[in-house]
Amino acid sequence: MLESLPLSLILEITLALLLAATLLCCVRLEARLKNLRNDQETLAGTVRALNGAITAAQASLTGLRVAAREADENLGRRVTAARGMADELALLTSSGERIAARIETAHAGTPNNASRQSSALSEKFRAVR
Repeated sequence: MLESLPLSLILEITLALLLAATLLCCVRLEARLKNLRNDQETLAGTVRALNGAITAAQASLTGLRVAAREADENLGRRVTAARGMADELALLTSSGERIAARIETAHAGTPNNASRQSSALSEKFRAVR
């Protein structure tokens, strides 16, 4: 059957088939390119969202640094004040111990009843220490 067809017709049919195959490949390629463009747009949107999140994180980090610096300064002031109060309390305690010792020595020279009361007082002072 092919022998009865002229050579030009066979070439034209072959060329038409090749063009049809090329057209089919172009349609597939167009679909893939369309998907690639959609994916590229999605990726660009993701990058924009990530960039926005990074910017927000940097702003938050700056705020945290400022808050940490303020907290450090505030804590430093409080620690300094607490040390001052602790020193003052130590002075008051030693002063109170000296006064208690004076009271004990003053009551030590009193008569027998007073000495019993004084020993009871000194026991109370010792218990308080």
